[in-house]
Amino acid sequence: MKNPKLPTSIESQTASSAPNTNVRPLRGLLLKCGLLLVLSASTGAYFVWLMNRSSELLGTGLHILDRSEWLGEPPSGFQRLPTPVSNVIIHHTATEGCDTEEACIYQMRMIQSFHMGSLNFTDIAYNFLVGGDGQVYVGRGWHAQGQHVSGYGSVSLSIAFIGTFTNVAPEDKQVRAARRLMDEGVRLHKLHPDYHIYAHRQLRPTESPGQKLFELMRHWPRWTEDVTSLRRLNDEPLRLVARAAWLAQPALKELPPLELPVKAVRFVFTLSEPCTTQASCTFHMRFLQIVHIEAENKQDINYNFVVGGDGNVYVARGWDASCDSADADRPQLDALIVGFLGRSKPNASQMKVAQDLLAQGIKLGKLAKDYELIDELK
Repeated sequence: MKNPKLPTSIESQTASSAPNTNVRPLRGLLLKCGLLLVLSASTGAYFVWLMNRSSELLGTGLHILDRSEWLGEPPSGFQRLPTPVSNVIIHHTATEGCDTEEACIYQMRMIQSFHMGSLNFTDIAYNFLVGGDGQVYVGRGWHAQGQHVSGYGSVSLSIAFIGTFTNVAPEDKQVRAARRLMDEGVRLHKLHPDYHIYAHRQLRPTESPGQKLFELMRHWPRWTEDVTSLRRLNDEPLRLVARAAWLAQPALKELPPLELPVKAVRFVFTLSEPCTTQASCTFHMRFLQIVHIEAENKQDINYNFVVGGDGNVYVARGWDASCDSADADRPQLDALIVGFLGRSKPNASQMKVAQDLLAQGIKLGKLAKDYELIDELK
């Protein structure tokens, strides 16, 4: 029996639909292959970049562990740090040191826990930390403001040496790692090529980064003695250190008042050792007060204000209390006495700080606009 012949229209429809059933799976297969090729290429490119990046860091002798590698907790918040940064502040953690990766990871976790749990910081305070194992541990990194010194997080990058370096110096490999990190920051355009290095103790009354590390830092090429420019970035051209901050003892009795506004100002040397950090200036302020009270029979330290070599102004008797006159020719002269810590001529920054102090006195109505300046520093 012969097969029935299909109508021409149906036959042509069947012939035209048959290829479509084969093309659709082929298109899907081609699409999947294309996606796999793109994924493979991206993965390969990433690993090439990663290998190049690792070889670059190894070539500099710098090994950086990111937060995931030391099991850091996520921050509770952060503020972006504008880069490139022009200032680096060096600290020590004032904890036990570490000389293995395991020990350093333990210290990192303990420091972060203390900063977030006890100090209510949003994260570990520092941008980077350097271990005694010669490795760098990422804290807040290049792009988040630190909480290392109040008011300076937006204008500086913080690097903390894990350990306490008051009586012992850090290992050479720890110092090398910190300096290579700063070089890397310049290469990555995170640090300005002409950045400045400061010690924590130059800005606050603290031992940090420890005397031994501080002595090393002062020989680094970008070490900066004068903190005035950094303070101006922080809108802090004049920083007054209150009596309580330098641990002053109370005056032996109530001090006679100054007649305000004061019509004369005396600039004098303290004839003590100079100081360049808040910690050492604080020590000299306390020593001067003891000498004035116990050896010279004064009722208190015999200055109204004292300008330190660290750029701070230390409040002595302040704006309202009179000092004992040391002017033999004018014993009744009621002058505001501004002392300068040291025996040699103050530098330009110290003189600028003193002028800022007097300008504040005029603004507060404590000092006459046409005051007489008796400069005994010449």
